[in-house]
Amino acid sequence: MKIRTAVFCAAALLAATAMAVAQGGLIYGKDLPFDPAKTPPAPDYAQSDAWAALPGKTDASDVAPPGATIADPQTAPVDVFFIYPTSFFSPTEWNAAADDAAINKRTDEGSLRNQASVFNGCCAVYAPRYRQMSLRGFVNHTPAADKAMDVAYSDVKRAFQYYLAHYNHGRPFIIAGHSQGARHARTLLADMVDGTPLQKQLVAAYVVGNWIDADWFKARKTLKPCERADDTGCVLTWSSVLDGSDAAKLRWDFVQRSGDTVSAADHRYVCTNPLSWTTADTLAPKTDNLGGWVYGRGDKPLPVVPDLVSARCDDGALFISDPEGIVWHVLAQPGGNYHDYDYQLAYMNIRKNAETRTQAYLAEHAK
Repeated sequence: MKIRTAVFCAAALLAATAMAVAQGGLIYGKDLPFDPAKTPPAPDYAQSDAWAALPGKTDASDVAPPGATIADPQTAPVDVFFIYPTSFFSPTEWNAAADDAAINKRTDEGSLRNQASVFNGCCAVYAPRYRQMSLRGFVNHTPAADKAMDVAYSDVKRAFQYYLAHYNHGRPFIIAGHSQGARHARTLLADMVDGTPLQKQLVAAYVVGNWIDADWFKARKTLKPCERADDTGCVLTWSSVLDGSDAAKLRWDFVQRSGDTVSAADHRYVCTNPLSWTTADTLAPKTDNLGGWVYGRGDKPLPVVPDLVSARCDDGALFISDPEGIVWHVLAQPGGNYHDYDYQLAYMNIRKNAETRTQAYLAEHAK
């Protein structure tokens, strides 16, 4: 009953969010100015409370599917710097307070449990709280939204700099994120990793739920798309769409809301298939899916669902077969958009792949 209640509560939240996206002008309005004086205080990353996940403290990323092994964060050979997606939906404010208990609870019970936890089999997980932009900025893009995103990214960058100065100690790392978090990860990679000495420490970057065009990679000095399960120093990206859906429209909606003034039709987009770990358009069957997983609610995690979906890449979209079961439909968005399940649909494949890339990196650098 608790799971069913949680499922329908999530469905109600998603329905409200979908309506906001579809009727953005009515729900959020178009002309909310950005007032720097109303921006919440910046988090202090010297304080453990400024981190949603931090080795050495118990947090929501410390969960795993039944039977899965969690690495000891004190001895794990690789770190993960994880940037969570949007969990702030205010129609009257641009940026979330990093210490807002309700927002942080949503973040922790959602993204940290269901996404950041995928990396705890190989790695020590770090996830900063940050002054994320409200969903309104993705519903109606305006110049004010750009300023709100700048605030959010300034926190992510400071957190990464603090992590490097105080926690990293020269260790290899993975950068990962989803949705808004993936957009910040993408900016962080271009800003601080590409073509710098940090490139040598990068195991891989999971920039998921953020459409990346091929020209972005052409503009990079050292960052390339990953092409194999054991590639390192590279970037993985996909956006999940139900097979038969109009991916071009979903992509255009996303790009337009992100402030890209160039038509999406003028670009080719990159997709990594998380079942086969290639960018090829070959179908990976359900039997390649090691298992989808969502934590659920309460203290007892739900079981893994093997053979959940098949998947194939096409121009940035990861086309998936229809997953069975109510758990896999409540967060599906209009138009066949499975954005909210980008990690969960192939959770066990991603978990295994993070371990594979970690071992490949360590082997390469032991030579």
